Amino acid sequence: MIDDKNMNAAIQNTPEYDLNREATLVFEQQDVPLNVQEWQHLAELLAKSEYQHIVGGDANESHSVWVSRYHNDIESPQALNALSGDIEAIVMSSKMRDFYQRFTGTNELCLRRCQANRLHKGDYIGMHKDQDSSPDYLATIVFHFSGEYTGGYFQTGDMGGEQRSYKPQSHMALVNSCSIPHQVTEVESGERLTLACFLSTSFADNKKSRYAFQIKGEKALN
Repeated sequence: MIDDKNMNAAIQNTPEYDLNREATLVFEQQDVPLNVQEWQHLAELLAKSEYQHIVGGDANESHSVWVSRYHNDIESPQALNALSGDIEAIVMSSKMRDFYQRFTGTNELCLRRCQANRLHKGDYIGMHKDQDSSPDYLATIVFHFSGEYTGGYFQTGDMGGEQRSYKPQSHMALVNSCSIPHQVTEVESGERLTLACFLSTSFADNKKSRYAFQIKGEKALN
């Protein structure tokens, strides 16, 4: 029999959004707890970052995307550079953890991976599933910093089945279950700039070996 204390705990751990039923969520700017200064600070950090041109992902998928990494878990979760702490302080603040609890069911979360993705004309992210990189990934939240571009749709679903397309605007956030295949279609014009944060309830070492990223080049894109 469940007593009142355990019942309250169970209620608190029940997420507002069930990613098993609704695997992709889009939050308007007013629904994301970041304030104007925090959005601006993140944008400044992304602007001063150095980017690598990735043409092959660690789940053996094809890409053409410029990436700057702040956290990764090739072996175990770790910060990668001097900007990592500033970004983590914003995206993993107590108010953001409470926000993530709405779709994960907990605020005890590990930022296992965090990276900025910049796509220009002709760039794309190939179809893949985040849990192919790490089975511990639970949900990815993608913060959007640009809206003046064409193409670049976030699409979910297998190539042979039903696909859904999303195009959040600047200062909106998209959440996707890490068990769902997805891609970003080719950008036709402008720049698509996002910050992707991979959330997990596990702080342990990565259970899965990965393919090496295929890098074509690197430079600052500010």
